[in-house]
Amino acid sequence: MKKFISILFLILAVSMAGFSQNYNIKRKPILSEPAKIIMTYVGQIGLQAAGDALKDNGHKQWGHALDAASLGIVLASPLWIDYDRSKWYWYAASYVTLRIGLFDPIYNVSRGLPIDYIGGTSNWDLFLRDKLKPPGTLFARSVYLTIGISIPINELKKNKTYR
Repeated sequence: MKKFISILFLILAVSMAGFSQNYNIKRKPILSEPAKIIMTYVGQIGLQAAGDALKDNGHKQWGHALDAASLGIVLASPLWIDYDRSKWYWYAASYVTLRIGLFDPIYNVSRGLPIDYIGGTSNWDLFLRDKLKPPGTLFARSVYLTIGISIPINELKKNKTYR
């Protein structure tokens, strides 16, 4: 028993000596700020679109759960995104263009509709139905999606040194 306790204290002492070293490790982030912004916005938009589709298909509980997860992503995003408040308009522009490019196709696929389907109830659908006809909607959405991805990459980069 004394040997076991001695070995345990020896292991503990050696491990504590290793922790007491002051290492200067340069830490790099796993993901860049633009990647975190894009993934957060796409995740939030996708969860909300799928939640709306599930609610409209009669799966109210799962739809509400996905909507709650979508809201949770938005509320928790300051924990992993280092927002620059002076560039708020770029964040808004990126979100809006990503939403235009992604929401309806994700909703349609989640609901089992054709990807370029345009509804007839909301003002947005009525506007699209008057201005664009499929397959023009898919081209316009791909342009908005490209803009929504390029804004964080070009305008919201963080130049930080990590230590």
